[in-house]
Amino acid sequence: MAYRVKVEDIKSLRAKTSAGMALCKEALTKSDGDMEKAVEYINKRSDVISRLRNLTGAKIGLCKLALEEAGKDFEKAVEIIKERGWNEPIGEDLGEKIEGVIESYVHGREQKLAALVEVRCKTDFVARNDDFREFAHEVVLQVAAMKPQYISKEDVPENVLKELKDLFTKEAKIEGKTENIIEKIVEGKMEKFYSEKCLLQQKWFKDEGKTVGDLLSNAVQKMGEPIEIARFILWEVGK
Repeated sequence: MAYRVKVEDIKSLRAKTSAGMALCKEALTKSDGDMEKAVEYINKRSDVISRLRNLTGAKIGLCKLALEEAGKDFEKAVEIIKERGWNEPIGEDLGEKIEGVIESYVHGREQKLAALVEVRCKTDFVARNDDFREFAHEVVLQVAAMKPQYISKEDVPENVLKELKDLFTKEAKIEGKTENIIEKIVEGKMEKFYSEKCLLQQKWFKDEGKTVGDLLSNAVQKMGEPIEIARFILWEVGK
């Protein structure tokens, strides 16, 4: 007898993965109701880190670290994030003092380009740490060199995403691509956009084998507490 998707199974799978209802239903159908296989199905077709971030509110670097420590187990990663308080945004609790630094960089003798970056942490001890300061300096150099527009892909406004997807879809249709190919083309171009315009998704200009998100994850692991790239500003003479 063929498996019929149950509402309670969808709710249970959503609780485990934070995936959308449609994807949960599809996963349960494909796995004949096997919850473990359904979770694997979702993890192969959906961004686990984004789902962790959406469910817990933790920063991307912390989500990556939690998932690694949990052995890629989504539910264990959620537990790790909550146990360590990584789901609590830095400085947003009433009365909590925000620690961190504002790092600056002015480029060259002509001084026609400058950048500022605010990097936050939980404790004054970390804010004074040389490794933390070095991380902040690498971030401000990255901003000056690669000129990102957003901190992460989650910060890109919905209207901008829609305009880009519509544009990429239109271009692919003009080229005569089929629907299934168009979807892959649009997805590829969106990932390219993120890697160029979003700071955390950008390749580190000193080592293209790493992203700035990787640098953040390494800094969090080394410092042992949440670190957040809160904001940045880039100035160029005449722009």
